[in-house]
Amino acid sequence: MAGWDDLMSFVRVRYEIMRQRENELWFNLPTTGERTQVVVVRLVTGEDGHPWAQITSPVGRVGQIDLVKVLEMAAEPVTGGVVSENGLVLFRHSIPLGDTELDGFDRSFQLVVGVADRLELELTGADEH
Repeated sequence: MAGWDDLMSFVRVRYEIMRQRENELWFNLPTTGERTQVVVVRLVTGEDGHPWAQITSPVGRVGQIDLVKVLEMAAEPVTGGVVSENGLVLFRHSIPLGDTELDGFDRSFQLVVGVADRLELELTGADEH
């Protein structure tokens, strides 16, 4: 069972960290072709009082995206959901720490990156995030 420190060690050997803050890791990962996608992993405390790893990736700016369309498209993936934060539409998924093996994190991490990049491409045609 993995904690936050285990997770940080796990991602450090697999991915290049773009920026690190307390309880937060930023990545800029290659996706398809020349595209890249920003993704942030944060240590958060859930409503249950337990630690969670929150995986978030931007899709686009709120005022530049058809919000009904993004909600419809976000219903397709098996995990995650769409939220709005600081003027951005984000695709986000969280996994419980302590209950999850590290390979379970990697699968969710890659899914968030892929879905967010696809949503960004289809909704904006850009590669801003």
